[in-house]
Amino acid sequence: MEYRKLISFGKNSYVISLPKAWLSQNKIQKGDLIHLDESGPNLILSRREQSKSSPEKRKVINVDGKSIHLIKREVNSAYILNNHTIVLKGEETRINIKNLQNIFQNLIALEVMEQTSNTIVAKDFLNMETVSVEEIIRKMDMVVRTMFKESCQAFSDENYENINERDNDVNRLYYLLHRTVLYNLDNPLKALKNFKLMPIDLMSYLFTGFFLEGAADEVRRTIRFARLMKLNEVKEKQMINFLVKVYAFYLETMKAVYNRDVELGLKLLPNKVDLNLELDEFEKTNHALPNCGSTIGRIRKLISYIHSLGRTIYQGFNYYADEA
Repeated sequence: MEYRKLISFGKNSYVISLPKAWLSQNKIQKGDLIHLDESGPNLILSRREQSKSSPEKRKVINVDGKSIHLIKREVNSAYILNNHTIVLKGEETRINIKNLQNIFQNLIALEVMEQTSNTIVAKDFLNMETVSVEEIIRKMDMVVRTMFKESCQAFSDENYENINERDNDVNRLYYLLHRTVLYNLDNPLKALKNFKLMPIDLMSYLFTGFFLEGAADEVRRTIRFARLMKLNEVKEKQMINFLVKVYAFYLETMKAVYNRDVELGLKLLPNKVDLNLELDEFEKTNHALPNCGSTIGRIRKLISYIHSLGRTIYQGFNYYADEA
């Protein structure tokens, strides 16, 4: 970072010198026009107004000799890296058609547009300049809240299936969040102009989404194991009451995140220790029950993810919040 002195020029204007390195990098010469764009307290300078859109990226993936799990990872990666067209090719396409279609269906705004015996072509038509990372975070949060509410009702197979589906929704939103953050990091001027977001703000949202996705996973895993513990009515009620406390911890933490409330974030610090101590007592008296250790382990991980959400507030993220 460097500073330049503002110089008075005439009665109504001021001038500032521009760094030679920046002028050379952008091939700007004497007499060229520089585009100025106001974004709140910021003034964005660019070589010219970016009217032309970047060429759409395309990714071709060969499916032959690969597991569905590996193909899914490659498709997810291509999606996150903003490939608007993803092509699956290979002789094995026709024998795995349903599984391959499901991969695309698990990604937001990705539609199968063409299909042959050895090819599947999927495209998305998202305008990445209009996708808000804040809105994605709020949608993820709402789904996680619903998962918590359902987990505090009963440890049944039916409830687990509902929670599992909602966890898939969180995963889809997280992939879109990751993609959107990368797009805006590649286009920082657009991020500043469209959403008034600096790179550090984008990283804050990405970390927040990462911990939200992790919390959703652990809610699902908690119920997966808790339904196999064979708890009697008293023990199940005790476990549910404890999850209610964890949910309250989550709600207060998200309140701190949305309000960028460092004081509240710090105030919630002891909750992790207190909740884990309470878990210790439950585990001592119930360790012999089937899947008790696995259930307790998932709850501890869930508490840790919620604690980490709070850390995004008081450990340096949202640095520019007070400057806006």
